[in-house]
Amino acid sequence: MTLSRPERIEALLAGPQRLAREPQPREQLESLGAIERVIIDTTIAMLSPGQKFALLWSLQVGEHAVAGVQIKERDGTVTNLMPPAEVLEYLTDHKRMSYAPDTGAWLSAEIFIAGPTRYKTNYSTGTVADWMPEVTADDLTAEFAAFPRPDAEIPDWARSQLEWATRKTG
Repeated sequence: MTLSRPERIEALLAGPQRLAREPQPREQLESLGAIERVIIDTTIAMLSPGQKFALLWSLQVGEHAVAGVQIKERDGTVTNLMPPAEVLEYLTDHKRMSYAPDTGAWLSAEIFIAGPTRYKTNYSTGTVADWMPEVTADDLTAEFAAFPRPDAEIPDWARSQLEWATRKTG
């Protein structure tokens, strides 16, 4: 497409959003394996030459859903990146699809990636690493309303936080 001079000026004045294309709708994947494959491939695509290891993490408790990527450089330094929005959306799909009424849904995920076929996943229904963002009592209340689980499956730390919040608010 060739723009006339007035069209080019108008495009420049309007900014980059004028020329941006509409985002394509995200493909709905039908299995946990397919979701994990897209998540891994998208994360690997974020790596630069020489970067060989990445940790993709996600914390999804109640309405609170965040994710990040930590890349270990050859010199040992760590670079923190935000994954594309579609990765968090697919992780949310994964959580929804993996929900089991007898155990609940996972709260945190850690995916260690060393290559296209070398990765390890850890989806935890009971623990949240202490370096992840704080989980509030409101987040936990929303979590257990959206993804109910038996009382015996509520982690001790979550139960304590909910009881403390109840005592504090009366």
